Amino acid sequence: MAETAAGSGETTRLTVIGSGDAFSGSGCNAAYLVDERVLIDCGAPVHALLPRAGMSAASIDLVLITHFHADHTYMLPMLLGSRAFTGELRGGLVIGGPPGTKEYVLRLLSTGYGRHIVGLIDESLHLEWVVLQDGADDVVAGYRVRAHAVVHSTGPSLAYTVERDGAAVIGFSGDTTLCPGLRRAIASADVMVCECTGWDGPTEGGHLWRGELEQLIAEYPDTRFVLSHLRTRGPIAGAILAHDLLSLDVSAAAPATR
Repeated sequence: MAETAAGSGETTRLTVIGSGDAFSGSGCNAAYLVDERVLIDCGAPVHALLPRAGMSAASIDLVLITHFHADHTYMLPMLLGSRAFTGELRGGLVIGGPPGTKEYVLRLLSTGYGRHIVGLIDESLHLEWVVLQDGADDVVAGYRVRAHAVVHSTGPSLAYTVERDGAAVIGFSGDTTLCPGLRRAIASADVMVCECTGWDGPTEGGHLWRGELEQLIAEYPDTRFVLSHLRTRGPIAGAILAHDLLSLDVSAAAPATR
């Protein structure tokens, strides 16, 4: 069980479902959960991994997509199928992301399982779609979601902050280079889940590396960093290094690790 962070105010449960980059096998692909209710990206087999942490995909009310790369999205059809066709899971799900998210997700479903399954899932889940762009500041499924455009090898790409009233602001970088949108997200977050794909030097494809993370950690001392999307692992002063199924109970004061 995750420890509770010291500090005042309500705590928010952050679960790193997948902590690896696209291809290294250092961990499952990107997926993160806030309070068992908000899922950010779905590259990991969320429906299979959450029960191992004593959680259930049935509690998810909102899915946020940062961008359309496979390691952030390709397990979403399995999650939707689980909710539609497994008796314990329920409908009523909101999916938000950059412009084109609805078309992209439906294309994934149709390519993977055919139009018949798309119709059954839509009938069962009553999916709602929310388009998010740079500067968006919306309350969705009971959470304040702010979106910031970031620079990656595919577009559009978004970083997010997610906040429940009275609790910590949790940020998610998605995949990105150093850019103004990333810095805005970090500045407003109590805890920032930030990719650290490169270790020994800059990496291709529009990603952050260890030297840039050390710079950001020094620039934003009031934000706690959880590093994920890892190709390799090693210590970085001032940050928590994520692993699959890491759970943190965080408040606006500080995170505490398992």
